[in-house]
Amino acid sequence: MKPMKPRITDNLSNWFRRSRQELPWRGSSDPYAIWLSEVMLQQTRIATVIPYWTRFMKCYPDPASLAAAPIEEVLEMWAGLGYYSRGRNLHDAAKMIVEEYGGLFPEDPEQVRRLPGVGEYTTAAICSIAFQQPLAVIDGNVERVLCRVHRIDGDPKSGAARIAIAEAARDALDRHAPGDHNQAMMDLGRRVCTPRNPSCSDCPLAGECGALESGDVSRWPQPRKRRATEEQWWAAAVVVAADEVLLWPSDGELLKGQAGTPLVRLTGPEQDADPILELKFEEMGIPVPQVVGHGDLYQHAITYRKLQVRPLVYRWKGPVPPGVKRIPLHRADRVPALHRKAIAAAQQLLVGEPS
Repeated sequence: MKPMKPRITDNLSNWFRRSRQELPWRGSSDPYAIWLSEVMLQQTRIATVIPYWTRFMKCYPDPASLAAAPIEEVLEMWAGLGYYSRGRNLHDAAKMIVEEYGGLFPEDPEQVRRLPGVGEYTTAAICSIAFQQPLAVIDGNVERVLCRVHRIDGDPKSGAARIAIAEAARDALDRHAPGDHNQAMMDLGRRVCTPRNPSCSDCPLAGECGALESGDVSRWPQPRKRRATEEQWWAAAVVVAADEVLLWPSDGELLKGQAGTPLVRLTGPEQDADPILELKFEEMGIPVPQVVGHGDLYQHAITYRKLQVRPLVYRWKGPVPPGVKRIPLHRADRVPALHRKAIAAAQQLLVGEPS
């Protein structure tokens, strides 16, 4: 692996100054704001994150306000971002910051790394951007840039390739401006050195890129072996009381702990969902509500799972059980997409049906 030359740092820095994308958290030295943005950006597009980050910063401007908020409220604010464990970890980490560090975000990388949901990447991003500590960020975009510049073979996530990438990232780091350098590397991978059809003519590292020199940029990074997609069949119970949907915390394998429509897994497309959901209601200790009808089948993807979900709509009569959450039918945007789609299917059945 050839070493990075000093002028590469200069070229990257000059490119970032000219081309940096203006983002609401960019330019901030507030570690809390940076942490929030980095967690939200994990596996989520920037355009999606911006309004969520803005709302969170308005409602929870510091760790103390986030820690004091009920977890149900935080997850409701998070609804639509997906990967809900991130929202729970944020809340747990905020409480830890309040309890162990007096509400002040820690500067020590070891202390940052101990926060729930914070790994090496997030630690390096926070500490380099907020505190100018010389830690190199390595995310998928940076991996791609370094694999191509140095023609690093193998799975970037493991073995010798992972070690080589970490070494290259440390060698390339601008220790005088580590925060800007890391943001520049991530921007470069996201906007220029893209997985397909990279804009090599716009790349500040083109003169040192081994992949470009080889004439086959697409060869790097080498693809990982992905887990096979598993098709699963589920049924969702949309329980409606007047013009509200009743939501129970999930105790199963999907979105565990998140309030939503009760879900049961089916053995296949031919299995009758009605008796399976009746058993689910009995397990929950509630009487089986009145069935209104079956909604249209919809699809939803969660990691390696491809879900085929049949929504069943029920009318609830009588007092609502304690601990059950209620939302208006027209505010399904407050729940995760898996439940939101079930409620949307239910609304079509409920048109013209007396409450």
